Amino acid sequence: SLAFVIEWLPRILFFPLSGFLADRLKPRFIFFNVDAARAVLMGTAILMLFLYPQASFPVLAAMMALLSVAWVLNFVATDAMLPRHLAKDELPKAHAMLQGVDQITMVLGPAIAVAISSSGGINCILAVAAVMFSVSAGNYLFLKTHDPKETEKLTFRTIIQSNLMALNVLKEHKIVFHICALTWVVNLVYGAALVVSAAVVMQEFNLPDRYFGILQTTAAVVAVIMFFFIPRFAARFGLLSLGTVSFFAMIFAGIVMSLSSNYLPYLLGYSMLMAFDGAFSIYLRTLRSQVLPKEHLGKTMGLIGLMNMCSVPVSGILVSMLSGRLQPLQIVGFILVAAMALGFILIMLGRRFFGYSSWLPPLEIKMQT
Repeated sequence: SLAFVIEWLPRILFFPLSGFLADRLKPRFIFFNVDAARAVLMGTAILMLFLYPQASFPVLAAMMALLSVAWVLNFVATDAMLPRHLAKDELPKAHAMLQGVDQITMVLGPAIAVAISSSGGINCILAVAAVMFSVSAGNYLFLKTHDPKETEKLTFRTIIQSNLMALNVLKEHKIVFHICALTWVVNLVYGAALVVSAAVVMQEFNLPDRYFGILQTTAAVVAVIMFFFIPRFAARFGLLSLGTVSFFAMIFAGIVMSLSSNYLPYLLGYSMLMAFDGAFSIYLRTLRSQVLPKEHLGKTMGLIGLMNMCSVPVSGILVSMLSGRLQPLQIVGFILVAAMALGFILIMLGRRFFGYSSWLPPLEIKMQT
């Protein structure tokens, strides 16, 4: 859980700056340099572990912190780029594909790492990652994009002005604050599941670490299958239905996980949580892309990411605080109950304040302030 907090804090703090950069730098320039820097970072970590094998935790923790900065710049630049290239009716499908890739890599990555480490150790994992980032960086050299029009130079004053402008944009679309609060609650459960799942499998159920790899691989397979159907579901039943079904499915998945007495129910609940979290993110990302002005999407995404992602390290801190008193499954249950209470309070407040009758905000409410 300490490593989890170290990884996520720089990610959160870098969101405002990444939004500024995403509105000014060419997407190809951002993507290429981010992955090239990741490849160099992998090589540096291998060298440091070779020279200082006893310092594995600080080396890997520092690597994770820097990788998280690269992730957030990539994330914000991608979300800012899509509306510049696609029509509104194409965004749900594009976000479904994008979220599918994000979700698959997030759950499949640890599974692949477990398989590699069983034969080659951490240095082999880092070497494979360096090669993959290098290939990805080379691939971006052939990417053609529409470049942003803003040309302000990077100074402390322009960064402050950019984020103040983003705050004003969000004030004009107060519904986005409500969406951010709901996302915060969802990420609380999601972060807790990421943090404690290894302990649940190997400590609570007393299973070998390969079962943790099976857990992640199964979640990835479920996510892949689900993302084939999400665009069709959204097209037939609407974006709002996708968000509502996903929200309550995640609650049900959390209940299944916290009440699991053995591995198989936990596997089912975890796979559902990962898959429907991705589906809920498609609802959120599409809604934001259609509500917020395209020319300010990068800077506003910086502030939105800052608000949304705060709950993930909070979940890591909660797990760290509760780990000495509760078992891993009890921790999941505790955080789930807290998130459910907060979620239903937010839903009731949102319906009262914004005047919609559905469980989650519909797209039609975008003109209300």
